[in-house]
Amino acid sequence: MSTKPFILPKDIPLDQYPKPEAFLAEGKRIIDAARQADIVMRVMGPLALHYYFPEQIELYARLERLGERYFTDIDYAAYGKNSGKMPKFMETLGYECDLPTMMSSGKTRHIYYAGPVPMIDVFFDKLDYCHEVLYKDRLELDPYSVTLADIMLQKLQIWEINDKDLKDIEYLLTTAEIGDDDTDKINQTYIARRFADDWGFWYTATTNFGRVKEHVDNVPAFTPEQRQHIKDRCDQFLARIEAEPKTKGWNKRAKKGTSKLWYNTGFSDW
Repeated sequence: MSTKPFILPKDIPLDQYPKPEAFLAEGKRIIDAARQADIVMRVMGPLALHYYFPEQIELYARLERLGERYFTDIDYAAYGKNSGKMPKFMETLGYECDLPTMMSSGKTRHIYYAGPVPMIDVFFDKLDYCHEVLYKDRLELDPYSVTLADIMLQKLQIWEINDKDLKDIEYLLTTAEIGDDDTDKINQTYIARRFADDWGFWYTATTNFGRVKEHVDNVPAFTPEQRQHIKDRCDQFLARIEAEPKTKGWNKRAKKGTSKLWYNTGFSDW
């Protein structure tokens, strides 16, 4: 039973708020402890980008992607088979479980609070907002973060995409290599194959690459050369996605197009 009130990060006074360094340290502390407990957890969101590109954080800050509190929480992906272990495990690290979230979505998502950082969000097996981003057999590919391809998919799946999510895609296209595996690069083959059987996700993602190409011209943090580089990489992804053979299911759904709703009405808030 909870003994402390759940205070949202935005309601914590700035002079009492943890520094970014505290989030960066805590993100890895929890993963290291989980490893000892035979639980697989990996960081998602802005924290993961800081782990991947520590030498490019100045650019991320110039994008004004994050607010005055910089980080508001730590988002994790984990396997559902470990969801039952998670409350006791997080308790050993000083966190309490948000019971209303547990009661409503305990098999897919947990929220923890009152530890060294204000809020921990754990998603099990997938991120399921506008489209599904699946983690099956993928969390072990990096020691601390979900893969760069999965970070990209987490952004591309948002139909009603906003400025901060477009900037995250642009940052990825500026800093990360593109390749055909998940070793410190965005795996374009995995992404293309993910869309080849899902017309709805394909449509949302390819639309968002077009939105990036328009949006990036209005981001002062990028140089003209960087803007062109981002546009070229959008075209590279679009060409690779187009080249991937589509399934019968994709082609059947494509005939209906946007006359039928092609995305879930959930939305990402990070």
